[in-house]
Amino acid sequence: MSTEDNLNFNPKPISAVGMRMGEGTDIHIAIGIVQRTTALRAYNSFRNGCDWMEKLSTAYVVALATRSADTLLMQHIQNSIVVDPPIGCAKCKEATIGTHVIRKRVFPNLGIFRTHANKLIHHLDKPENRGIAELNIQGVFDYCYHLFQDNAEALLGTTPLAIFEFTKCKDCRRDESNRSGVV
Repeated sequence: MSTEDNLNFNPKPISAVGMRMGEGTDIHIAIGIVQRTTALRAYNSFRNGCDWMEKLSTAYVVALATRSADTLLMQHIQNSIVVDPPIGCAKCKEATIGTHVIRKRVFPNLGIFRTHANKLIHHLDKPENRGIAELNIQGVFDYCYHLFQDNAEALLGTTPLAIFEFTKCKDCRRDESNRSGVV
């Protein structure tokens, strides 16, 4: 696929809002509103890009800002999970309710789309890389759409419930098997 072909699409319009009225005088502001604003400004200006370089720069901004908002959402969810009793080992906590675990269980498609953003960011961060034919630029915009349109309620604080089972890290599993005499 050529560079022009890879950049020849129009992103789907995002109509979800980042702020909404609450009860009384309350206002609900989406998690990552600054990242959302940055991503959507670039997202909406993509089709008006004059050349491939401007479109690629816009895609880079969309990828960075969307990934940042995604991370903030996962951290917000992670911080709202009450673990009783608390998990003493940081590695076990990460294996049980790490942001990657939350993304995989609660938002499985988000992780798939995120790979497109990661590939674009890592590719463009290395000046020796040339060409973008192997990148999925439209996938970056699908990631943005999926986060800000399809998961707008989650960004406004309403997340689907998920059950997270305690998962021991490799070190704790090894220590437990050593204590029990299993080699």
